[in-house]
Amino acid sequence: MRCLYITQEYAPYFTEGGLGLTSRALPAALQVEHDLMHDLVLPAYPRLITEHGLRTIEVHRLPAISLGGVTADPTVLRLLDHGGPCDVYLIAADNWYDRNGMYRDSGYRPFADEVERAAFFGWCVANWIDRSGATYDLVHGNDWQSGAALAHLRTRRRADSPALLMNIHSAVYEGDLARLTADPVHDLALPQDAVTRLREHAPGRESLLVLGLLSADAAVTCSPTYARELPQIHGDSVAASVWARMAHTGIVSGVDGEIWDPSAAGRSAVAFDQSNVAEGKSRNKAILQRRLGLHAQPDVPVLGVCSRFVYEKGVDLLLGALAPLLAEGRTQAVLMGPAVEPYRGALADLVAAHPQRAVHLPRFHQDTAWLIYAGSDLTVMPSRVEPCGLNQLIAMAYGTLPVVSPVGGLNDTVVPVGAGDGSGWIVPAHTSQAVLDTMREALAFLQDQPDRVNELRCRLMGQDWSWARTANDFAELYRGLVMPRAAAPTPSHRENA
Repeated sequence: MRCLYITQEYAPYFTEGGLGLTSRALPAALQVEHDLMHDLVLPAYPRLITEHGLRTIEVHRLPAISLGGVTADPTVLRLLDHGGPCDVYLIAADNWYDRNGMYRDSGYRPFADEVERAAFFGWCVANWIDRSGATYDLVHGNDWQSGAALAHLRTRRRADSPALLMNIHSAVYEGDLARLTADPVHDLALPQDAVTRLREHAPGRESLLVLGLLSADAAVTCSPTYARELPQIHGDSVAASVWARMAHTGIVSGVDGEIWDPSAAGRSAVAFDQSNVAEGKSRNKAILQRRLGLHAQPDVPVLGVCSRFVYEKGVDLLLGALAPLLAEGRTQAVLMGPAVEPYRGALADLVAAHPQRAVHLPRFHQDTAWLIYAGSDLTVMPSRVEPCGLNQLIAMAYGTLPVVSPVGGLNDTVVPVGAGDGSGWIVPAHTSQAVLDTMREALAFLQDQPDRVNELRCRLMGQDWSWARTANDFAELYRGLVMPRAAAPTPSHRENA
């Protein structure tokens, strides 16, 4: 089976979060372990290519296209020496992608033309497949930025065309078409029949996410709980209603054990495993405190959070709970990740109020992330929405104890400590007081029960949240989509409505 994986990110070079890690690991695991051959395609971000010293080779030229008021001469590049087993292709068009950020400007605001960029990308992907003669059994699109590509492929469907899978990593983001004055067909080059169908299902509320779902044969998200929650959490959206009516499932994402391995060289400042977890955590904490200018206090727990600081992550709840704990000297905090307003200002105020106890690092840095996970005692994720959550899985691999909301993948991966074989603490309500109370419980556990702390850390580090486990479920999903298409005539677009 040959598959195309459509994405916007590919770790460690082009990434802002979990999608980049997933794009790196899942196709590779499916190819190596299940013989499901994968090509990846994503935009070419020239500044990141230069920053990382990457090499590319041009493999295809596409015709010039004017879209969204921008004329571009796109080319397709193959990424060389990226270290993965799959072929990685990049859609190159500096008019669209030569920017400081992948999705957002220097103020962490989404690019105003993000929908036009996604429409351009989808047109390029579909035309590259047509013109190159590449054949695929399945195309796996990720999030709303893949909606246009899936729509083009669905419109061009023949008997031997690939099955189409839409993967929602978060339904919070839809790629709103309704706000645009542009004509989707004339100005965005979207296929007429797909736009007509979209307007039938979502009049006045059209989006690229809904377009992708309507074009796909099935949909998947990042955990069984989020698959069940999605119609309720996003119940006022058209995407939620379309999701509820179509074939869908949820599969918990995994962690790349080669990247996130505290016992491997370079993956912690001081390597450690289950046999010396107490010493390893202590030594890494000391290095973390020294490097980031925190008080050298071995007995004060360090809270480490690697995240985007946005509303759905519950950052306001986290900051409200952190302030009194920092004031009491009960904890130190290392917070890494970009923040939107008003949280950027609130983070700055928190750090200013608690020097040498709190630090915010606004950009992701891999070496620092390894050290944060290795040197932290706790991580806190009071998310309002968390389709999967990779941070709690990475934290557990490093023996860092999670405090989480019981939503999405957090609910599927963290069991309350009081449940015998538990793995963390569950925040019972989306309030700062509930987060604070639960963090106090976890801090008391760290202080009062050191033997159980080490036992818990060892248990967390021994769990299997690998991509191999995830890939087994995706391989079954892929084959279930492809085999029926190979055995039966292709239904019309209208028959699938």
